[in-house]
Amino acid sequence: MKQWMIPLFIIISVVLTACSSGDKTGEDPENNTSEDAVSKPSKETAESEEQDLETEEPPEEEESQPRDSEDTADNEESKENYTAAEHCIMTQLAECENVPPEDQFKAYRDLVADSTLPEAPGSDCLPCAVKYSFEAKYGESDPVNYSILPRSEKMPEDISDPSEFVHQYLFSLPAFFNNHDETALSFYQPDSAGYHALFANKASGNFSNHMTYSVFINSEVENLDGSINIYAYRTYSHINTNGIFEVYARYNLIEQDGRYYLTDYEELENTRIE
Repeated sequence: MKQWMIPLFIIISVVLTACSSGDKTGEDPENNTSEDAVSKPSKETAESEEQDLETEEPPEEEESQPRDSEDTADNEESKENYTAAEHCIMTQLAECENVPPEDQFKAYRDLVADSTLPEAPGSDCLPCAVKYSFEAKYGESDPVNYSILPRSEKMPEDISDPSEFVHQYLFSLPAFFNNHDETALSFYQPDSAGYHALFANKASGNFSNHMTYSVFINSEVENLDGSINIYAYRTYSHINTNGIFEVYARYNLIEQDGRYYLTDYEELENTRIE
């Protein structure tokens, strides 16, 4: 019994040794699933995460306030900075309650001086100057209020000074050519050459969108026949001028039936000034 058992123990020992050696040498480091292994990302995983980091968009910044809102705020601030007289001018004389005329003129000059508005050609007509400035800066203006043009409430038959008569007539032309009223015709003697010329000019339509910006009476000359010549400068524009012109003209007056009448006029010079 003992002799055959010895070889059996030897065989069993050899088999056990071989099995133990096989478990150790068969371990694959690349397939190691220990805790240390899983805590380290694979090469593919690391590259994928790196790409994700590179392509990830930065968080959106908080949207800034729209520019229109900023412009509106600037405009509101500008309005607050206007004096009452300047506000009167910037509303194109629409909101001028309790603002004396002299303050309106000063405000206009101040707004021109600080380049808020471009300057109109020399004008003793504030509505004309404001109209010009807004058209020059913004390309348009509100319709002019003819009742505030520099004309007195006198009708032609009530004006006793020849120079004032011509001054009032020239400032009546915008209302006439723009179809507001026909007072300008009543300055002329009916059927006179000047009357027919003025009527024909309006009928042509070539003088619409008319504006008289300023009038300067240069001289007054009495003729031997008792008529009077008034020489005057007038700055004006209309639909066909494409700019501002200054005309120097002679206006002929007669006195008849206790009042003055224009009978004719003649342009002596006509010069573009802007």
